[in-house]
Amino acid sequence: MKKDSDEIRALIVDDERLARENMKELLKDQWDIRIVGEARNADEAERMIAALDPNLVFLDIQMPGGSGFDLLARLIDPPSVIFVTAYDQYAIRAFEVNALDYLLKPVEPERLKNALRRAAFRLPSFDPAGEIFSAADQVFLNTGKKASFVSVSNIVAIFSERNYTNVHNIQGERFMVRSSLRDWERRLPADMFVLLDRSTIINRNHVELWTLHARRAELKMTGLAEPIELGRAAYTRFKEQIVAPKAKGQGSRKDPKEDDGEAKA
Repeated sequence: MKKDSDEIRALIVDDERLARENMKELLKDQWDIRIVGEARNADEAERMIAALDPNLVFLDIQMPGGSGFDLLARLIDPPSVIFVTAYDQYAIRAFEVNALDYLLKPVEPERLKNALRRAAFRLPSFDPAGEIFSAADQVFLNTGKKASFVSVSNIVAIFSERNYTNVHNIQGERFMVRSSLRDWERRLPADMFVLLDRSTIINRNHVELWTLHARRAELKMTGLAEPIELGRAAYTRFKEQIVAPKAKGQGSRKDPKEDDGEAKA
């Protein structure tokens, strides 16, 4: 099934209607999670998982017709699971099947928040709040193979690649995450990051050198082994957003000529 975005797609599985309603209410105000469906038993849940492709399931254990463990045993590639139950005696077994967490009813909001933070280490591109970042913030980047917190100020450049983006930091590391370039533009501090074209965002503070040619330019960025090549439109935006403000702040400094030449940031 084709994913429309990098959001959390959750399925709630519980035979009690009030329990499902309570979980939806808890998730509504705190997390950017889309509830893709509700199932009353293991059979319904199995069909919905196949049809809706959730990446997180809130799963009850004791249900008519089969337990939550029975459901997981049927699935070849089960999604991540947070068990939600009134019984504490299944906790050890829950973690034996790699559950992300084990919540006891009634679920406390703070406990749910902690469970979802734990989910961040298993669900690529999970960012619970979707807030606007500041330069001092730490961004959690999870590629599915490795995960790390990266300071916003240490992000050098972000490049789009189909439905993913490649995030590069000053240490030369690259993180491919499922998030759009436009989403990064919306959330990163505008006084630090510049969208140069439909595929490139750079951090103005990590521009070391730019080289001009007849119809293009190359940017040398901290931590990037290869320069970024800019077409005419991207270079025009680079001059407007980065070069001109620097020149204005330095008074007599002039923009490099439009023929071959170099300039330092």
